[in-house]
Amino acid sequence: MVGGMRRLASISEGVTLRWFGVSSFELSHAGRVLLLDPFPSRPAAARPEMPPGLRRPEHADAILVTHGHWDHYGDVPALAERLGAAVYLPADLHARQSLLLRLRGRNEEEARWRPWSRSTRVEIGGLVVESYAVHREERERSWVRRLAEQGLRARLTPGSLLEAVRVVAFHPWADAVALHVTHAATGSSIFFLGGLTRQVRGLPDPPPAVDVLALPLTQHSDWWLDDAVGLVLLLRPRVVLVHHHDDWLPPLTRPADVEAFRRTVEERAGVPVFEPQLGVPFSLDDLLAVAKRNSGRPDAPGRRATRV
Repeated sequence: MVGGMRRLASISEGVTLRWFGVSSFELSHAGRVLLLDPFPSRPAAARPEMPPGLRRPEHADAILVTHGHWDHYGDVPALAERLGAAVYLPADLHARQSLLLRLRGRNEEEARWRPWSRSTRVEIGGLVVESYAVHREERERSWVRRLAEQGLRARLTPGSLLEAVRVVAFHPWADAVALHVTHAATGSSIFFLGGLTRQVRGLPDPPPAVDVLALPLTQHSDWWLDDAVGLVLLLRPRVVLVHHHDDWLPPLTRPADVEAFRRTVEERAGVPVFEPQLGVPFSLDDLLAVAKRNSGRPDAPGRRATRV
């Protein structure tokens, strides 16, 4: 039995992630690669800097898109064409892309573009992905206000102004999904949100067991922290994987305060926070080890369900 447990552990160690800034992740297992909200085209002034060689993904079996904002979807059409990868995306984006392909006479490419639906279940390399609809995310007025402020301060170059307008205007009212990624051999799972919302539709009652909750950190407000903590308390993960906290489009963006977020989540929900480093691989076991170290604390969260 012990030998069997060790074999399972070695399988789990094969699940590797890399963070490429914003909500962009590479998730690999058994030689297969998934790209989540890939956005490798960071401007030169972005911080932290992208390590050499990581701006151009060379392989992907599938690209998984949570919503249509520029920093989540803008690079996807070109990546899909270059890599020949299947793309799973919200229905509104799928309809838009299908129309564009037909207008360009490239109907044969439509088969690679597949909309998320209630029945969508993607299994690649021992990883099973299911989607859940979430509340439609709208572009906040704070982006437009920040754009105006930086323009008045003459901090926007023509290039950064064009990029800023593109980010603010690109598909501002996007349908969105959350992704539940399960490692089939062990049942360990990641619940991934590209944008924050507590209003996840279609979850069973009780919600599925979640080991890792991947949450974006982009705002500096009480309501954002309340929603983030509310989602942690709803899903009761073992660890929170924070992302989207980088300075990915200066001067409109700035690094988010991960330590303040960590303290809030740990104090109000009793769940540890894992901060990835740009381009540095880490494993699912690394994430679960953080949870294991936290499990001895008196305020550690209890598991909602027993895993079979």
